[in-house]
Amino acid sequence: MGKPVRSLPSSRPRRKRTVAAVMPKRAASRRRGGPTTRARVGNKSSSAAPGSGYGGAVDGVLPPEMLHEVLLRLPAKPICRLRAVCHSWRSFTSDPLFAAAHAARHPHTALLLAVGVETSPTPRINLVDLSGNVVKHIPCGCTGKGRVMISQSSDDHVLLDGCDDHIIRILHPTTSSALDLPRRRTRGGDRVWLAFGRTSHTGEHKLLRIVESRDYSHVSEIITTSDTKPQWRKADNPPDYLDWSFTNGVVYRGAAYFLLSYFNRVAASSLIRTGCMPSFDLETEQWSMTLQGPTKTILHDANGTVNYTGLAGHLMLAQLKGTLSAAHWKDHVSIVDLWFLTDFDKGTWSKEYRINVDFVFFGTGVYVKVHPLVVTDEGEVVFWLQAGTKAIVQIYNPVTKISLDITETSIYAGVGVYTGSPLCLEGV
Repeated sequence: MGKPVRSLPSSRPRRKRTVAAVMPKRAASRRRGGPTTRARVGNKSSSAAPGSGYGGAVDGVLPPEMLHEVLLRLPAKPICRLRAVCHSWRSFTSDPLFAAAHAARHPHTALLLAVGVETSPTPRINLVDLSGNVVKHIPCGCTGKGRVMISQSSDDHVLLDGCDDHIIRILHPTTSSALDLPRRRTRGGDRVWLAFGRTSHTGEHKLLRIVESRDYSHVSEIITTSDTKPQWRKADNPPDYLDWSFTNGVVYRGAAYFLLSYFNRVAASSLIRTGCMPSFDLETEQWSMTLQGPTKTILHDANGTVNYTGLAGHLMLAQLKGTLSAAHWKDHVSIVDLWFLTDFDKGTWSKEYRINVDFVFFGTGVYVKVHPLVVTDEGEVVFWLQAGTKAIVQIYNPVTKISLDITETSIYAGVGVYTGSPLCLEGV
């Protein structure tokens, strides 16, 4: 069981929302005996210059190729603010060619959180930056009232699980369009695991769905979401019982990794004792138990204070910093340790973060989940905390050892990470 949580005080530190607005300054240089000249955006273009083929061409003292290069060096958010200057700036910075060039120049800096919002009559998804600012609202396209859970994200795709209409959707935040997959109903008490990601060679997007009924029987299916008419097909069942408190698989190197159940009924399982993790290869669609998981390392680090049963409900997988990661929640000290896979072939894991978790939530609760979401280029850790009926996204600074709030959520909404370029988002 987790640690009881306290009620939320009237004021909490929020992540500072100060972003320097990069606007074109009308700085003029006086030529000797000549008039003042300014760099400006006009309506003419040079077909030979980089950037000249974009909408809203440039003209003035700065050559098009120079302005193009300057803008490519800026982060995405200031460029989005430049769009408010005039129609020419907006046309130039909104051109798909420029957005693609900027995304290639900044492959790891575009981090937005896809946060589910329960609204009536139609739920929506908010794209939120790490300062808590809403960048874009996206309707979920649900039929009638209901909840939509953000289950996972992959590249510029966000997986939505329709809790009430039983429809799984693939959302494209770039265009706000959603693909409805063939409906699959579940019964009350069924447990569902999902794993969504790309295959390692062909790059196809696939979704694995595993359902465990109340009699502990399994039904597994897989679908290639990039097909013209995607259809579910039968897949092999996992080699053992999966951890019900961790409901989704994490895709890494084209395979979906899961955690085995550590509850008493399977604590003596020989598969658990090996310390290996079950994985499903999205390319071959076969299960294996080859990668050494973090459990043996965590138990050794605990020095006898934790056993296999004690890990039940206290581990959460993620993909952070380009590798597999495991969050180990220690409820008795309110600390979460982040372990990273450092050697895939040897199954070596290393503890790189120890975070003191502040459980200040609205309401009360006895069970806590800690979902790591992403590690920024500056080494800050973004994670989603759940307790009771409320949840919150925080960002942890390992230098100051302080966690600041980004946004509050519902435990029924979910949070994912969108890594596409904000410049590609329509309606920004």
